[in-house]
Amino acid sequence: MNNSDAGSTMEQFAKMPVHVGFLIKMAAQLLSHPMELVRVNIQANVIHHNRLTVMHMIRLMARNGLPGFYYGIVASGLRCTVHTLSSYLLFYNLRDNEYVMMIRPYNTSAVLGVTGFWGGLLATPFAKLAVIRQADLTRGPFQRRNYRNFLSGLKCMYRKGGFIYLFNGWRINCFTSTSVAMLYKPVSEQVHTLISRFHGLDEAWSNDLITMALTGGIITLIMTPVDGLATVTLNESSNYGRQSYRDVCQKIIRKHGYKGFIFGWKPALMALVPHTILATFVYRILVDRYIV
Repeated sequence: MNNSDAGSTMEQFAKMPVHVGFLIKMAAQLLSHPMELVRVNIQANVIHHNRLTVMHMIRLMARNGLPGFYYGIVASGLRCTVHTLSSYLLFYNLRDNEYVMMIRPYNTSAVLGVTGFWGGLLATPFAKLAVIRQADLTRGPFQRRNYRNFLSGLKCMYRKGGFIYLFNGWRINCFTSTSVAMLYKPVSEQVHTLISRFHGLDEAWSNDLITMALTGGIITLIMTPVDGLATVTLNESSNYGRQSYRDVCQKIIRKHGYKGFIFGWKPALMALVPHTILATFVYRILVDRYIV
């Protein structure tokens, strides 16, 4: 899961033309990538190293100047593109389907779950490529997978084990994507109900900002253990041999105890800031323009 996935709902995204929402997602991806890079490396190395800190990762990225903070941005942007467009197109086609409308009032949650699963499934090879590419930052020169070109990286993974190898880790990736898609609306409604009790928050933009920030933060904290497991699984699947989720969990517990499952929560929350700000102000302006 990329943290911008926890920052908005597909219903809100579908109110505007796909290219507009996609550009907003990509802008958020670009702004949050440095913190996303920190999170991925902390979680990917949880079974190999003692705990990596945010400051250690920032110093490591700063050695290469500005490019160091955007290591693996192409693969990460490709994952965002595939996940966003595939989810949007399926949601757009399902939301008004006559058969889907028959299961009211559960039609919205069902559609969100299906679109989240579909987006996670199609994006699995690209999510895997993004994690591998970003995790190379903390590997030695002779240990890197060198998937600089995403086409070469996909071909290399395909030659290792075919389509099955490309989609290794699809279960955990689909689970995180589906969970985030289905969690947003109920969590957002509870948060909105809570903050509506504070009479000092009369401005609509302040309500939206606080609601999105708290909703994204809560979902991120809930999903951090699963997201960390997904990151380790996708990263380790680049090696020969396959580890079960149980084996990965046991390695994390032996190395760090149960607290190892929440590593990376700080940069994950920090990565939400750009998307929350963009979603609050830009979405409001554009939805007012495009909604009929």
